[in-house]
Amino acid sequence: MIGIDLGHRFGRVGRIGPDGAPTVTATALDGADGVLEPRRALPLLFGPAPAGTAAAAAEPDPQAVLGIPASGGREDELRRAAESAGLDVARVVPDPVAVALHYGAVDEGVDRTVLVCDQGATTLELTVLAVTPDLTVRLVRTSGHRLGGDDWDAALADALAGRLPDGVDPLRAAERLRRALGTSDEAEETVEDASGVRHRLTLDRAGFERAVAPLRQRTLEAVAEQLTAAGPAVDTVLLAGGLCATPGRRAEIEDLPAAQGLTVRSHLPELAVVRGLLALRDFPVLRIVDGPAPSPARTDDRYFVPDQAADRSDPPVRDPDPEPRPRRPLPEDPEPATHRATPTTAAGAPRTATDGPRPTDAPSPPRPSPPHGPPLDEPSRPQAPDAEPAAEPTVTVPGPRRAAEPPPPAPEPPPAPHTTRAADPAGSPSGPAAPGPAPGTTAQDPADPSTDPRDHLAVPVGQLQALRRGDHLLVLWAWPDGALSARVRWRRETGSGGAGPSGGVPREGELLCRRRVYEHDGGLDLAVGRGAVTLTVEALAAAPGTDCEGASSLLVPAEAPVVEYEPSVRRRLKGRIASVAFTSPTGCDLPALRIVHSLGRFRPTSTAEGTVLHEVPAQRLPAGTPLTVEFPLPATRGPSWLVCFPADANAATDTPVDIRPTALHRLRVT
Repeated sequence: MIGIDLGHRFGRVGRIGPDGAPTVTATALDGADGVLEPRRALPLLFGPAPAGTAAAAAEPDPQAVLGIPASGGREDELRRAAESAGLDVARVVPDPVAVALHYGAVDEGVDRTVLVCDQGATTLELTVLAVTPDLTVRLVRTSGHRLGGDDWDAALADALAGRLPDGVDPLRAAERLRRALGTSDEAEETVEDASGVRHRLTLDRAGFERAVAPLRQRTLEAVAEQLTAAGPAVDTVLLAGGLCATPGRRAEIEDLPAAQGLTVRSHLPELAVVRGLLALRDFPVLRIVDGPAPSPARTDDRYFVPDQAADRSDPPVRDPDPEPRPRRPLPEDPEPATHRATPTTAAGAPRTATDGPRPTDAPSPPRPSPPHGPPLDEPSRPQAPDAEPAAEPTVTVPGPRRAAEPPPPAPEPPPAPHTTRAADPAGSPSGPAAPGPAPGTTAQDPADPSTDPRDHLAVPVGQLQALRRGDHLLVLWAWPDGALSARVRWRRETGSGGAGPSGGVPREGELLCRRRVYEHDGGLDLAVGRGAVTLTVEALAAAPGTDCEGASSLLVPAEAPVVEYEPSVRRRLKGRIASVAFTSPTGCDLPALRIVHSLGRFRPTSTAEGTVLHEVPAQRLPAGTPLTVEFPLPATRGPSWLVCFPADANAATDTPVDIRPTALHRLRVT
């Protein structure tokens, strides 16, 4: 796999070398803009011939991961350009996400908010990313500013006015001097005038800083504005782009008042994007979404829940091996749904033949009749069990079966256990899912064999796993060959401890997940609460010819209650007093804790890296009621931290409570 970072002026290609270390090749895109003209820029990265051709350099794996700016990039055009260059595009990733991967800011179980400062040749892009423990990266907001290298070169060209010979391009000379200066204190370049005479130009660090001082100030103001903007609090700043490699950039951001207590990282910022693209191979289930975090959605917003139309007044009948429940007819289905439940009169008693016809027995409002069916106002009449089926078969939806209900007439043998009718990839039913038309008749055009309904077997899925996302679960699995849909059942376990379910979550449920929706969303999102849940997933696939029916099951343990703490310091006449407030939204048994005070720039990771100032005894922490402890804080100079750790060394792994700070930068108390 190769990583390709296309900028406006430069392009970089990264590969994993034989020793496992990444190697990066940078190419100047003369006469082409890598962002606006990727079709012209990509061939420049691989030589005169497009990548993947016989004349190109040998590339054992043409699969590529592409980076795209968070603002201003066009993914479709970039994909087409890469495919025309002979590359197999595995994924297109926003540049800020690649930067976060380069710095290791994305990992399972990590919950943080970072600000990515990417200052390249044309723009300064500031992007706030929210990283959640389930390997989801959310692009909260992005802002672009015309503060790139071109603006630096223009300011330097103005400062060089009067020093350049006639016929020398000032912007070109300023760019060469700026790049030659790099991280040194002085640079020297040779230029030619209009007559071909060579002249020597010099530039020192002090002169460069004077020329670009206004631009540097505007850059710091833009960064400070993002750090103080409303929304999630940023705890880390990541630097990327060639201009962020200039000396002093990291220290300038750390000195901002809005960045006090934050972590600022700058390691190979000019290669951050392409190295992050190569690191993507370690994150096969990474999920990237845009915009601020939405409010919790209903489980059935995008997936069909079969038992929604069931009569909830009747108690559910638990069957050790229930028949799969078919999908309701879609609104555009021309055939009205016919329920198999016993017809009743208006008073609720069972109807008889003397009660007379009713306009309709279906609970749903009337819909237009099919072209060859009876008129809309014609009453429905019972059909004898031995009657011939109608010319147009009716799609039936079984209601809740009662013990006293006689079995419905079955014109054909019942389907085998765990079978259902086929469904097309678009999600519309391709045939009746319950006992329907007589043998030899289908709801589709019989002349088209591709539309004939076929029985599908319920087969187990592979690699079933679930990741916690608060009240939701991200369910992932590997689809068997030929499966286009899967049936998912879940049941909340009682007496499992942990936080309770969110309001309105049923104890158990079932839905049908389409493969195209699963692949688009990167998994199946279920709102099941925070307690323990048993999942059962079975894929619906064509009969493979072997006996492999069944389902895959997974028990997801309850999520540990979360206890957040936040220290604060205030001054009194007798010295400084520190207070730590503990809160839990669900209530739990708080274990014994130790509050550690540590000096230095780095946050302590254990009680051995600081001094224990206070011990919190084990006690019950009610839901929503804060517990505040106070203690004197010694007088110190320089940065210091207040961090809580379990008093028992084994409690970090044995306790069912998750102790975490409200924000990492809040732990820094000076």
